[in-house]
Amino acid sequence: MKTLLNAAVAFGLSVAAAASVAEVDGVRPCADAVAMQHWVEQLNALRASGAPCAAAAADALPLRWNARLAESALAQAVDLARRDTISHEDAAHRSFKQRVQSVGYPLRSAAENLAVGQREFEGTLDDWLASAGHCAALMTPGYSDVGLACVERRGTRYQRFWVAHLGTPRR
Repeated sequence: MKTLLNAAVAFGLSVAAAASVAEVDGVRPCADAVAMQHWVEQLNALRASGAPCAAAAADALPLRWNARLAESALAQAVDLARRDTISHEDAAHRSFKQRVQSVGYPLRSAAENLAVGQREFEGTLDDWLASAGHCAALMTPGYSDVGLACVERRGTRYQRFWVAHLGTPRR
């Protein structure tokens, strides 16, 4: 996992970074920079138009790609793939908040959406929108930053592991 993350850090974890890292321990990114950018655009279009959930608000500002949130999302996706599980706690028993703070994100508020098994982002997004809590996280107007990750590990129960980290930094 460290090699995968170190490679991503070397690229500054831009939108392209998660897609630029090589396979390590059978875990590899399942999206390129173009797909990642498209996913952020899809989330922003959804936030602009509203969604069928309790927290849906047409006044949600566009999300900005954040390298630190992308780093924490990638680390969690890799961890989930290596353990072939879905959990908001990592193998070291750290909470989402601890993981986000460990990458240096100046956390004021944040949310983590996880999904496993979906082949495409559209299916992942549909599942998140069908869940009140996940939908609310995507639509929270106060979130300004996002980091996304998708990794795959063949031969596992779930195959694909999706992570979205949304946040608002302290000012």
